[in-house]
Amino acid sequence: ALADELQKLLNESNVLYWAKSLLNFTYEYIDYCINAASSPPSFQIPCVHFVDAGIDLAFSHHSSNTQGTSNQAPAADIKAGMFSAVYLLKEPVAFNDIYKVHNKDCEPSLDDDEYGYDLAVFLAFTWHIQYVKTDGLAFVSDYQGSTKLLTDPQILT
Repeated sequence: ALADELQKLLNESNVLYWAKSLLNFTYEYIDYCINAASSPPSFQIPCVHFVDAGIDLAFSHHSSNTQGTSNQAPAADIKAGMFSAVYLLKEPVAFNDIYKVHNKDCEPSLDDDEYGYDLAVFLAFTWHIQYVKTDGLAFVSDYQGSTKLLTDPQILT
């Protein structure tokens, strides 16, 4: 039903919000450590972010036919001005390169000679920072997406 779909999409957008917050926190911590260090790191730190997204509610402009005919079941009673559909709108992601670090293992899913291994190591590193800095409360898992844009996170608590 529509109410169930709304709740499901609100939950998904909430997870995305918290995943963005945890990843931003990780970058802030990295920046803090770099500024406190005597020299910059000898490697480049990947710059990734989660997709931008938002909930869209579609509203009915007219009332639906609630009577039906003898050959059809009555339609759902949707009154003018009530929301009739819900969508989670996301920034488009080009899945040319898909990196997946999933919650089954804290190791990258790529071999060290494969393209994207450094990014996978970085994403696994973010787990450790988030877990330690939240005192074991939460971390983003199941990273997937492209080299710059991540989508569909999960948060383990």
